[in-house]
Amino acid sequence: MTHARTWPAGRLALTLVTALAAALAALALSGGQGAQAHGLAHDTSTAARTSSEVALYQGLRSLWEDHVSWTRLAIISLTTGSPDTKATVARLLRNQADIGNAVKPFYGDAAGNELTRLLRQHILVAADLIAAAKAGNKAKLASEQAAWQRNADAIAGFLHDANPDSWKLGEMKSMLRTHLALTTQEVVARLQGRWTLDVRVYDAIVKQALGMADMLSEGIVQQFPARFA
Repeated sequence: MTHARTWPAGRLALTLVTALAAALAALALSGGQGAQAHGLAHDTSTAARTSSEVALYQGLRSLWEDHVSWTRLAIISLTTGSPDTKATVARLLRNQADIGNAVKPFYGDAAGNELTRLLRQHILVAADLIAAAKAGNKAKLASEQAAWQRNADAIAGFLHDANPDSWKLGEMKSMLRTHLALTTQEVVARLQGRWTLDVRVYDAIVKQALGMADMLSEGIVQQFPARFA
């Protein structure tokens, strides 16, 4: 992979920041911030939960925290051309299989494998998006942004189909659009060298990811109450 020092840094930053900022604005207008607020509104106390509920909540929180932490490390590697990029992205992709495996006891192997496939696509499209920006290819960048949004909506649709009563389609779409919007902010802040903002956005990403995990756990408990009695 070409090292960052050989890139036309000014053109790269301008191209990516402009395009991703536009995507961020579109995501915010689509209602993503509402999902962030909704996700953080969940009661995270364990006092009223059974031991099996606590295990589910803690397990999914751990997986989604893994998701955003390894995403962050991959963003750093991809935007700097670090030699650890391949290993870091491989570890991030393993997390998608872990999340898929976590839902198999409730929805079956086929559903778990499909969720893994959709989440892997989420990661791979993001990597292609950054690569397009590095190359200064605005057309490819726009195409990858559209693909990223379609993938998020596909994940939302998959979750809704699995649990239509608890995981409303609009809420799932909003939740995932918030995730994209915050990740976009993270990439833009890093490319602009706005390190204080970068850290603040990552803190928001972690909180929103834990909110997503709790939304998913809550839906599973509501759908399979006998499993958590």
